[in-house]
Amino acid sequence: MTGIVWGWILNPSFGALNAILTSAHLDGLAKNWLGDPAYALYSVMVVMIWFQVGYPVVMFMSGLQRVDPELYEAAAIDGAGWWRRFTRIAIYQIKPEIYVVLVTTTIAALKIFGQIYVLTRGGPGNATLVPAYFAYQNFFEKAQVGYGSAIATVLALIIVVLSVVFLRIQARDERRDLA
Repeated sequence: MTGIVWGWILNPSFGALNAILTSAHLDGLAKNWLGDPAYALYSVMVVMIWFQVGYPVVMFMSGLQRVDPELYEAAAIDGAGWWRRFTRIAIYQIKPEIYVVLVTTTIAALKIFGQIYVLTRGGPGNATLVPAYFAYQNFFEKAQVGYGSAIATVLALIIVVLSVVFLRIQARDERRDLA
């Protein structure tokens, strides 16, 4: 659904983004957002950020609500500015949420398929060809089942390895915090 809506928004002929730019007399900024290799990947990245941003915001907001306000007050009394309070208290306290968001968004970024399929189908000129779509293309469109399966397997292994690395880093930090 996200891909379809953004496909309409970014359409070069009748899309809302180009219509807004044209009505604001910024005709030079109106582009073929998904059809130009120079802009296609960036356009898909903006769509994916828009699609994914709600989850980290909810996670971080819930994490920040469990931080004891007395910690901020004590730091302020000791002369800590807002930046030091944020980095030394807030970031430190929401480390578990940071790790969860890091793992889940990394996995989501690596396995992106739906938006690429709907918006660009890997084009123009393979500018938005990502591993998951490349595996699909080889498996279903080119009927190279072995090659498509190998790509999907390697992608799954990369996701598992990255997840294990993130989880080990988190466990190491938790052990260090307890010591």
